[in-house]
Amino acid sequence: MSKLLQHRAKGRLAGILASATAFAAGALPAAAQSATAMEMAADKPLVRLGLELRTAIADTFSAATSMPAMVSSAIAGRAGDNPDWLAATLLVLAASLVAGSFALLAGERWLFARLLPDRPPEPTRAARILRLIGRAFAMLLAVALFYAAALAVAFLLASHHPAGRVTLLIGLQSVGVLLLLRIVLIAVLSPGNGAIRMLSLDDASAASLYRWIMATGVISSIFLALHEWLDAMNLDPAGHRLLAILSVGVTCLMLSAVAVSHRAALGRMVSASPDDGDNGRRRMVQRLWLPLLVLYFVVAFVVSAGRLLLEREAAIGLVAAPVLAGLIWVAAYGLMVLAIDRLLLPRLDSTERQARRSEDLVRAEEAAGEVPDGDAVAAQAAAEAVDAEGQRSPYRDLLDHGAAILSAVIALGYVLSRWGIDPRDKTSIVGNLFEIGVVTFIAYMCYRAVQLTIDRQISRERGQSGGRSEEMEVGGAGESRLATLLPIFRHFLLITIVVIGGMIVLSQLGIDIAPLFAGAGVVGLAVGFGAQTLIRDIFSGAFFLIDDAFRKGEYIDLGSVKGTVEKISIRSMQLRHHNGPLNTVPFGEIKHVKNFSRDWAVMKLAFRVTYDTDVEKMRKLIKKFGESLMQHPDYGPKFLQPVKSQGVTALEDSAMIVRVKFMTRPGDQFELRKVVYSGIRDLCEANGIHFAHREVTVRVAQDPSDPRQFSDGEKQAIAGAVRPLLDQPAAKNPLTDASESR
Repeated sequence: MSKLLQHRAKGRLAGILASATAFAAGALPAAAQSATAMEMAADKPLVRLGLELRTAIADTFSAATSMPAMVSSAIAGRAGDNPDWLAATLLVLAASLVAGSFALLAGERWLFARLLPDRPPEPTRAARILRLIGRAFAMLLAVALFYAAALAVAFLLASHHPAGRVTLLIGLQSVGVLLLLRIVLIAVLSPGNGAIRMLSLDDASAASLYRWIMATGVISSIFLALHEWLDAMNLDPAGHRLLAILSVGVTCLMLSAVAVSHRAALGRMVSASPDDGDNGRRRMVQRLWLPLLVLYFVVAFVVSAGRLLLEREAAIGLVAAPVLAGLIWVAAYGLMVLAIDRLLLPRLDSTERQARRSEDLVRAEEAAGEVPDGDAVAAQAAAEAVDAEGQRSPYRDLLDHGAAILSAVIALGYVLSRWGIDPRDKTSIVGNLFEIGVVTFIAYMCYRAVQLTIDRQISRERGQSGGRSEEMEVGGAGESRLATLLPIFRHFLLITIVVIGGMIVLSQLGIDIAPLFAGAGVVGLAVGFGAQTLIRDIFSGAFFLIDDAFRKGEYIDLGSVKGTVEKISIRSMQLRHHNGPLNTVPFGEIKHVKNFSRDWAVMKLAFRVTYDTDVEKMRKLIKKFGESLMQHPDYGPKFLQPVKSQGVTALEDSAMIVRVKFMTRPGDQFELRKVVYSGIRDLCEANGIHFAHREVTVRVAQDPSDPRQFSDGEKQAIAGAVRPLLDQPAAKNPLTDASESR
């Protein structure tokens, strides 16, 4: 009964394949008609290609029905005088694999124990990469032991049958490819050993990816080995093509299944950014990477199948190219990171450097006669190492970013090479794009390095200058000269890098840049004649900055406008008035600059006392008061010169004008002015010194013998005559002003 069902199933399968063959053939015309069609399509490449594909598809599917017979015929044709050669060869292959497996496991155990002893988790990534390389090297030596044992058994047991030897070699070669894939996957994914894993994968995802990719590799290796073996057995070309297409299709399906089943873990790894931020680029990569990868597998299968049908080269490697490119990217990136951490920027927070720093601290404390505390010394060494590494971490991040880009370019070059495109060919578009990419990459790295270096120096200069106090009104010390000039210098360098990079890219595109330089010169002359004001502003600003007339953060007076310098550009600057308005002043309109923020500032304060005041006593009191302020813990350091009395500077109708002065750093005089005014008021009150108020004494010429009294109306009339004198403001005299004019 079972034999009858098998016979009917084979009959149905043969019928289905025959129908598919007829459909694919499309009721092909007779030989004469086919030849005529080919001649008609000779001048139409696409039509000719379609006819060739249709013929190849028909031949391939027609061979499917007779595949078992062709395989049996190929094996029988190689039998010679030993009809049981295949079974004997498979037994020898199995024995060789068993012997090699024992040698592999024993060699790995011995090599791991000798070369890779158990250690704590590696603190630095360079140490982890070295451990991964060491483990891969040990596994590679174990593979050599595997082949030594397997080949020894094969030579001892194998017969001299030619087909048997070919079968053994193909089988051992396929197993060797799988062992190499195992080494690479263990180095990249590190399943079960997250302490040295370099990729951002959890243990479960890494182990699952390892199992799936190894399973895909095993199945693909079986199909490829069978494909190569049947080719060596002189299988019919149609059956050979059918088996190759089947192996490519199975590989595509399994790789697509791996990507879909692990899309979450792979998505996090693919879209990971240095800042680990949720930006638009990362979201776009997370949405598009899986559809694009599956689409690539579909296109790769179609192209590979078409090339196999047309008997073209480079058909098998297209499907696995993304996986191998990913492994190449990881390997190249790891080697570049190792070079960065070991050669270019050795880490300053490594265990060895911390130990050396601890020894230096211990020797320094012992030389000072102190007993070193081990824990305190270790903590200080670790803190210093972390701080030193933090200072150079931005440069390390930049180099890591460049290494990631270079690794991606290498992986992309591998994929292009699998498609038959040579990125080094300067005559092709891809070759030109590759050179343009190299120039763009160098320009980008220079741009980021200059920007990073100057920005860090600007931050350091601004940090050293300190912030403005809330008590500071105007005239505070500005930023350093370097902090003022560096932003302009940065813009100049960045523009220069962009222009030079753009010119090189244009030359790589085949554009003659010599006329561009000539045109730029002509345009420069035209701009020079037509924009004389602009040129005047630029040159005036350059000379002002060379003379160090002002800096960012300083309070200056230009005559028509005053304020704090907030921004300096190539042709103008912006001043923020202390009341809030922002003024933009071109450099060419500046006639003179009065800077209130340089070196020191003198504050002069005047007050009015009555005529009965003892001036000498008041001078001594002010001198003593100034000395006490110099000893104050908060205000004393802000005085460059103590409060001094300048004596009586003017005499008015109802008061003597007494003035004091002191010297401070720019900006501190306004805070100290409040302290001095308050202290003098308390000082005068405690010592019986009275402040004078403005008053007018009216004397009326009158006969003494006349006893007449003034009426209220007359008194109001006299007061009204005096009122303008009281309301009149004091004359603006520098000697009698209450404070120095700003």
